Amino acid sequence: MTSSSVDHFQRHLVRSPLLGQRSRVFTHPKPRSARSWRTFAPFTIGCDVRSMTHSTPLNVLKRYEDVAPFVEAVRQAADSARETLGFLPSSVYGEYALKGNLFVAVVEIDGHREYAGHLLFDLRHPKAKVLQVYVSAPHRRLKIGIKLVGELKAYLTELQFIAIYARVGEDMIEAHAFWERQAFYAQRVVQGGASRRRMIVVRSHELLTPQLFEGSGIDGANPFGFNFAAVNEKPTYLLDMNVLFDLGPRRQRREDVANVFRAERMQVCSLAISSEILAELQRTCPSGKTDPMQDFAGILPTYKVPEDAAWEGLSAKLGSVVFPERYRLGTLTSNDVSDLRHLGTVIGHGLRGLVTSDSSVLAAASLLRETFGVEVLSPAAFTLADAPRLDAVAHTSDPEQVVLSFEEATQADEMEVRALLTTLNVSPAQQLGEWAAVDGSRRACHRYVVRHDLELIGYVAWTRAVAQTSINALMAVAEASPVAVDAVRLMLGNLNGQIGHSSVLLIRLNFPAHQVAVKEEAIALGFTGCRGVDTQLQKVAINGVITHMNWKQQREALAVACDVRLPVDPPTFRGVEQHIEVHAADGNRTHLPLLRLESVLSPVLFCLPGRLGVVVPLRREFSEHLLQHLNQGSLVRPEQLTQAAASSTWQPWSPSDCPGQASVMASKWATKSLNRLSSRRML
Repeated sequence: MTSSSVDHFQRHLVRSPLLGQRSRVFTHPKPRSARSWRTFAPFTIGCDVRSMTHSTPLNVLKRYEDVAPFVEAVRQAADSARETLGFLPSSVYGEYALKGNLFVAVVEIDGHREYAGHLLFDLRHPKAKVLQVYVSAPHRRLKIGIKLVGELKAYLTELQFIAIYARVGEDMIEAHAFWERQAFYAQRVVQGGASRRRMIVVRSHELLTPQLFEGSGIDGANPFGFNFAAVNEKPTYLLDMNVLFDLGPRRQRREDVANVFRAERMQVCSLAISSEILAELQRTCPSGKTDPMQDFAGILPTYKVPEDAAWEGLSAKLGSVVFPERYRLGTLTSNDVSDLRHLGTVIGHGLRGLVTSDSSVLAAASLLRETFGVEVLSPAAFTLADAPRLDAVAHTSDPEQVVLSFEEATQADEMEVRALLTTLNVSPAQQLGEWAAVDGSRRACHRYVVRHDLELIGYVAWTRAVAQTSINALMAVAEASPVAVDAVRLMLGNLNGQIGHSSVLLIRLNFPAHQVAVKEEAIALGFTGCRGVDTQLQKVAINGVITHMNWKQQREALAVACDVRLPVDPPTFRGVEQHIEVHAADGNRTHLPLLRLESVLSPVLFCLPGRLGVVVPLRREFSEHLLQHLNQGSLVRPEQLTQAAASSTWQPWSPSDCPGQASVMASKWATKSLNRLSSRRML
């Protein structure tokens, strides 16, 4: 990164893909004074520390006879902020007041009404558009802007309006934050006027009025539109005959098949058979003999093979896909027909897929997925994937460097794990099934514990089977521990470590009720939730850098992992506040700022065309390998540090010394150092 690159980036927001933290970096420091302005579009909100308090009586006037005396004050206020609010002819304010489209906020001071702010809007049933929101300087920080917008929502709901729109300049970061808090989601991005050449984000709020069709369901807390209810709907897989027989002793694939049933115990999936298996076992069982396999198969749920009429049309399509040569020659064997009937049962009942060891059926898996939308898996797909190397020891943020250990759970830990889960009101049945608190000598999932001074204070378990694009994790922590937050960070960090290089992974994180530490730390790392669901968060993680060269590949991987789609072509970089179009999993189209998108997909970085560089903080364990770590880390070579020290009294700084300010300090340090060094390249 060159010094010009840093100069270009220091006016933007930067955030850490490793820590999930954000900081704001300004090119020029703003003067600290009693008045600190914030510019919002299409309105202005700021702060003036005076005698106003939150207890000051506030009224919002709506009727023309009440608003009319303040029309001139509204006009003067709007003209004073013309750069932000835009220009409107003087007559507009009187006309809109007469139509009832001007709300004025006033405060009562000694029996006298004083103008405090206004909201100007346009109505075209069933939609409304906010034109201006303004709060006068002496009355800011009293939530008057929120009050005005709230009054507009209530007013339009009574009139059966459907939505309210507001146009916000894309570079107005704080304005977007305000509208986000008022539940206005980004609907689209349009080109602004030719004079300022600004991109405009059109935001919309859907009112709670009775409608023929449901609202879009777009939620700022769940930007990707994940269906949290569907997570509890386990996929059902049909078992082939050969899979059942592989359960027998001394069978080569016995352990793989055992993992299939372990996955069912962990609530990963449900297993069933088709009526074809029972019929086949009856045909092959000698008269007067008892077949143990027949008794075992009878325990499993059974789906009936499609009837003759439905089967005739389906068998021809399946035969040409799975056994094309034998079907063309008319030489299908009885086993071939049996395999086709299993597949027909899956398709006919809308099941997820078939588990089989038949090589011909497995070879046609991709065609079956594309043609019929069913998955064909081998038992080996259910085998627990090996976890990458995990951190065994971590230091807390405590000045005394308290040490936490992170170890794989064993049978010796199970009593303490169950005790922890019991205190968190996890039922014994859930402990045995979902949480794998009693796993015995067989590993049905990855299980790890966190200890502090030999005391077990954290537990995390996850499975990554069947679909290798997702992880189902469960996490619990003893929040009474003084290092509970550090334990959560350690568990989340190691869970994040499951993401392979340049891979896309959907992580579903479940936890007991009232686990505030888990929820807060996970959200800080980009996990998202859903209103009404208090014990689950989800996150899509992309481990790598996305450029124009791998954009198509990563876009397809993201769609496969979670059904979220990015634009077909990579957009040109305009700034971290630019909004990127995203097609959510629920089918809605929304727009997310680049900074927000990188946060919810972290640790990814979008190196879009025109983006010159990014400044991010690094934790100590990463900086040691990357920055030739000394007592205090360096962003340049040791000989350059010597040169910098000779010309400046400024001391080098390690990002790990103060993680909360890492982005700001790293940016300032890099800027000062690079501007003072003759070299134009960093390590």
